[in-house]
Amino acid sequence: MANEVMRVISLHHEAIVATDSIHDFEALEAMTIVGVSFCASILTGTPTGVTIDIQDDGTDCITAISAGIALTPGTWQSTHMGGTEAPVYIAAGSEVEIDLNLAEGSTPTAVTDVVIWYLAGAQH
Repeated sequence: MANEVMRVISLHHEAIVATDSIHDFEALEAMTIVGVSFCASILTGTPTGVTIDIQDDGTDCITAISAGIALTPGTWQSTHMGGTEAPVYIAAGSEVEIDLNLAEGSTPTAVTDVVIWYLAGAQH
């Protein structure tokens, strides 16, 4: 049996428009993402859709986590967290990028919080 060590990454961003790479970091160790929570605490400009995508070295690996209502989190859950999604492995040294997507509205912005739960190493 694997010795699973859960780690958490918590990211916050003040008001920002839809853009690639609201957060961008290097994976310092191999990681298997098992859960993601995304919340927009403040929305301005009345967007009709608010989502994030997570990329591994420029390729989408988790997409369209939705949080279109202020203070109502959206989640992505692997089978490790009681969900239906397959865990996502990211190699040490990979560039991890979080993209914010805002649809419609009048110059929409969002204050965002993203929490990523991962297991250290390659866990299946």
